Order: sequence, then C-alpha cells, then structure tokens
Amino acid sequence: MKENLPVFVYILATALATFGVRVLPYYAKFLNKLPPFVGRCMRLLPIAALGPLVFPGVILDFSPQWYAGLAGIASSFLIAYTKGGMIFPILISILVTYIALVL
Repeated sequence: MKENLPVFVYILATALATFGVRVLPYYAKFLNKLPPFVGRCMRLLPIAALGPLVFPGVILDFSPQWYAGLAGIASSFLIAYTKGGMIFPILISILVTYIALVL
C-alpha cells in the first residue's frame, strides 16, 4: 500500500490544481471591477475551454458513424440555447447520440 501512496498524492494534487483553476473565475472578486463584457468572458472561460477538448473526441470516437456525434452536439446546443441549464442538454445529447447509433 505504501508504494501506491506517491501515485495517490500526485493524482490528488493534480485534481486540486485543476479544480482550483476552474473554480477561480467564479469566486474571484476582481472580476466585478472589470467591464461587464470582460468579466462575463472570464466567467465563461472554463466552460469555453471544454469545447476544444470535447468536440474532436465526439467526431473521432464515432468515426464510422460520425453523424451520431454531430447530432448529439447539435441537439445539446439547441436545448441549452433555448432552455439553458446543463443537465437536461447533456441527457438529451446522450439520448440523441444513442438513437443515432442504433439507427
């Protein structure tokens, strides 16, 4: 068990660093002093950074049926744009992608 301790410490330190960077824009007080547009962009930065990470994976993971990934992304975008939120668009995206893969 002791030989696994350093690996656990590295994983925990990496998780805390990642969490800190993603949470910082939400709780930083200096964002209120910025112009409204810049402050909003800084608050949306962690969410916007996920786009380049997720989008290529969606296309490449379903390479024989690439349209399934695009259908899931399009459906989640439309639901998120019209209704907002995060959970419902993700669930709809999973459902639409599954249906597209089955068909």
